[in-house]
Amino acid sequence: MGGLQGEAVVGARVTALVFHAGPLYCAFPLDEVVETMRPLQTRPLAGTPPYVRGLSILRGMPSPVVDVTHLLTGEPGEISRYVAVRAGRGVVACATGPVLGVQEVEVEPAEGPTAALSGVVSKALIAAVGRMETEPLVLLRGIRTVPDEVWEAAGSTGAAA
Repeated sequence: MGGLQGEAVVGARVTALVFHAGPLYCAFPLDEVVETMRPLQTRPLAGTPPYVRGLSILRGMPSPVVDVTHLLTGEPGEISRYVAVRAGRGVVACATGPVLGVQEVEVEPAEGPTAALSGVVSKALIAAVGRMETEPLVLLRGIRTVPDEVWEAAGSTGAAA
């Protein structure tokens, strides 16, 4: 397991946490997942992109909350779980639909036949694309599209607490 963080994926079988994000099946490589939890109280943060729901306190630290459905589809998602993932500067809570559990998924690099995704969603976000039965599945990298100002706001909130 492992080895997907920041690396190209070439026809791989990945152990991942699979969940719904609106109409999409999505997954994070299991080694990027910290924990799953019910949605926590989230405080809005002005001036952030629309997919950033705000800040929550995860294990005593302020952490950005990203609506994964909104990030991927442009439409706000119905939230039933938070999935905390390691992401560059810290842990991010990803607001998702139902979590389907840990599964082995077969994926192909996002640069292959699904290259049409680039430009719609950041290449830095999509590690690979696979399928879940007859539906596409998007394997995400730890959220790397959280803007610096959101991390800075999270840090200043933590310093003030």
